[in-house]
Amino acid sequence: MREWTDEFITDAQQELVGMVKDWKYDYGADDKACSAMLLWMVLKLNPKAEIDPKMLQVSDEHP
Repeated sequence: MREWTDEFITDAQQELVGMVKDWKYDYGADDKACSAMLLWMVLKLNPKAEIDPKMLQVSDEHP
């Protein structure tokens, strides 16, 4: 496994954003559906993860 450098994290974030854009384009998924899929992936990797249902609320505010 590669070391978790700033470059590695930046690359991983860019890949993740690209994957979500693909979901939106290919499947017409909205932000809530993409969030649900990402949280499902977290649960597959860590079944004991505690996920707050509020994480699926889509905010009108964009940072």
